[in-house]
Amino acid sequence: MDSLSQIVLGASVQGAILGKYQGRKAYIYGAILGTIPDLDVIINYGDPVSNMTYHRGFSHSLFVLTALGLGGAWLISRYHQWRGMALPYSAKRLALAMTLALTTHPILDSFTVYGTQLFWPLQDPLQITPISIASIFIIDPLYTLPLLIAMIIGIKKGSKLAVFKRGFLANCQRLAIAMLVVSCSYLLLSLGLKYQAQSKAEQTLAAVGIDNIVRIKTMPVLPTTLLWRTLVEDENSQLIELRGSVLDKRLPEYRYLTKYENSEPIKTALPMASKPYATRLDWFSGDWTAYRTQTLPAPVDKPNKQTTQLVVDDLRMVAGDTSFFSFVLANKNNEKIQWQAITPIETPFVSIDNKPEPSRFDLIKQGFKRVFDESAMDLDGGWELVD
Repeated sequence: MDSLSQIVLGASVQGAILGKYQGRKAYIYGAILGTIPDLDVIINYGDPVSNMTYHRGFSHSLFVLTALGLGGAWLISRYHQWRGMALPYSAKRLALAMTLALTTHPILDSFTVYGTQLFWPLQDPLQITPISIASIFIIDPLYTLPLLIAMIIGIKKGSKLAVFKRGFLANCQRLAIAMLVVSCSYLLLSLGLKYQAQSKAEQTLAAVGIDNIVRIKTMPVLPTTLLWRTLVEDENSQLIELRGSVLDKRLPEYRYLTKYENSEPIKTALPMASKPYATRLDWFSGDWTAYRTQTLPAPVDKPNKQTTQLVVDDLRMVAGDTSFFSFVLANKNNEKIQWQAITPIETPFVSIDNKPEPSRFDLIKQGFKRVFDESAMDLDGGWELVD
């Protein structure tokens, strides 16, 4: 999830457990703890494939974070004993607060499609695919807002809410608990909406006679749980994409991802030096990758020199025809020579029919239009409807 969601989650968790004792400090400490796991982004592993697949690794391990929470609580308790300052709460309560503020970060991340190595260091050697429940988008304001409210009020008011003199919400600790219940309920709702979206996608497949499904994965498209896309692979290794809004009165549209029809032969042609990167990406994505080629425009001063790139796309994180995680693993300057391995780079945009590269804002705008208008479908993109 985005940094803000993790900050307010950590703040609300610690506020719910220690807000009565620490007041506004509980929310500040919790916000800091909730940010710690994502500090691994400052580590540069040397190439974008490694940076992507090693993120949410050791720093998101439940083993590592539990040890950090328990160890940190023990050190703080011993420090207070050494200074002769008794804590106003038990060491067990402190350990619980710190451990949950840390571990809820990767647990929330696992609900996104990206993939989280909750059980590092066991996942890599045992080839356990990173956990990807894929029921919530990486940014979702409806999840974040209740926790943001709890954090803001907790920091402003301290241990008590001046506007509530009595009742359940008479202090910020109870408010934090209530907002955590709301956000957790939204996560449960996202699981139900995902099940509904995949069920509708399966109805579309059945209606058009696609019954030889090998595997299927459904995920949200936007910063909302209203628009969903489903990826399907059949026994002939054909990839099918389906898309639908929970507000639709019809079945989802579908299309064959024809630009990947030669994915397997292209992958087979990978040079040996590029295969470890491909293997790592396949493992990280649960094999939801596809391979294609693209040709860069020739330089003006060398019109006869064109570079062809071998590209791998992560199919899980796509909006329209844009893959947010796409990498060049090899290239060649002549069709007659073999692919030459390169250190992976992010795939440059190549315009088709002089169309400009869509911005993230444009993609989100198009997506929200599709949420509320089931007729807003790009027929040029190969989408088809069930008759």
